Amino acid sequence: MGSQSSGQARHMEEQRRQWDSVAAGWKKWWPVIEAGAQYVSERMLELAEVAPGQRVLDIATGIGEPALLAASRVGPVGRVVATDRSSQMLDIARERASGLGLRNVDFMEADAERLDFPDRSFDAVLWRWGLTDLPNPLDTLVAIRRMLTPDGSFVTAVWEAGPRARPLASLAAAVAREMFDSPSPRAAHPPLPGSVEKALQDGLTRAGFSDVRVEEMTLTLEFPSAEDCIRYLMEVSPAFAALLSGKSPGQQQRYRQTLADRLRQYLSVDGGIRIPNATICAVGRR
Repeated sequence: MGSQSSGQARHMEEQRRQWDSVAAGWKKWWPVIEAGAQYVSERMLELAEVAPGQRVLDIATGIGEPALLAASRVGPVGRVVATDRSSQMLDIARERASGLGLRNVDFMEADAERLDFPDRSFDAVLWRWGLTDLPNPLDTLVAIRRMLTPDGSFVTAVWEAGPRARPLASLAAAVAREMFDSPSPRAAHPPLPGSVEKALQDGLTRAGFSDVRVEEMTLTLEFPSAEDCIRYLMEVSPAFAALLSGKSPGQQQRYRQTLADRLRQYLSVDGGIRIPNATICAVGRR
């Protein structure tokens, strides 16, 4: 047991270090990310029925979304708590909140699996991407439900399974498998059998949530060029940054060129790259 706990602690610390290492990349590419993802956040707040004066928890906020959008909705009487395992990400989130004049957000470094807020602390809990990365999401869902008020809502967005979810990551992983002998990063699959929708429906129901609903959304990421698209991937993804870090300059260049060729299928008439991504939103009431 002690060895298992020690191993898990090392794994979590390594993940924290990796996300800290790409925090600057997320800050740089945030306008591109949010141009495609903001309406997912808006839909999440609609599903959670976030209103003025409420208390909201945003898990794995990254550099501040959808926490800052929620803070603008709950107003000065409401309160938002935003958690993330990366202190570097949270520093950028604090900077963004200050720049927006939002003083009703508390930022806290914490792992999603170890949240321990009192019962009935929040009217809504939000989690935009990351739930299906957990080894045992059911325990975390049970804890989230406990933290909600009697009429509270939990809303999450997770990636669809397979290449439809994140085509850029899928293409990049395929090229890496073809070119290198080392294992390549792969997109996470739902931890429960069946489709993502069914996994979410079953998981939320088993955790005790009622009125569970799921819906698919498509968000599009747009880049001026294939080169910008690849640069984005390497600067925001710890897995792909680590993949190329040990390769020679020649190998890196060949990898980038091959991936650019594969991205031509997403070429728009103006020469840019437009990539649709499939995400699933789910809501459950306590």
